[in-house]
Amino acid sequence: MENVFNARFRFKSNQKKSKENDPDKYLIIDFSPEEAKKAATWLIEKATEAELGGSTIRKYTSRTEFAEVPGFTVFGSYWENGESGTIAPRKD
Repeated sequence: MENVFNARFRFKSNQKKSKENDPDKYLIIDFSPEEAKKAATWLIEKATEAELGGSTIRKYTSRTEFAEVPGFTVFGSYWENGESGTIAPRKD
């Protein structure tokens, strides 16, 4: 199968963590202009499908309480040794 778009991501440690709620790491996603346009088109298509009843996600209000709401999930692949990976959804 062919990917809809391909975006590399990496995690960078927060070297300037000063508050308790500051993140330990940042997620950085790199897009070329071409891949960004493909991703934007795909996101709009998936959002429209979800609005029309195509898929749902769980929206949690507590650890055990949630509601099913329109939405979709994006999966990626992660390689721990380099703290990087890709987001590359497959074409249907």
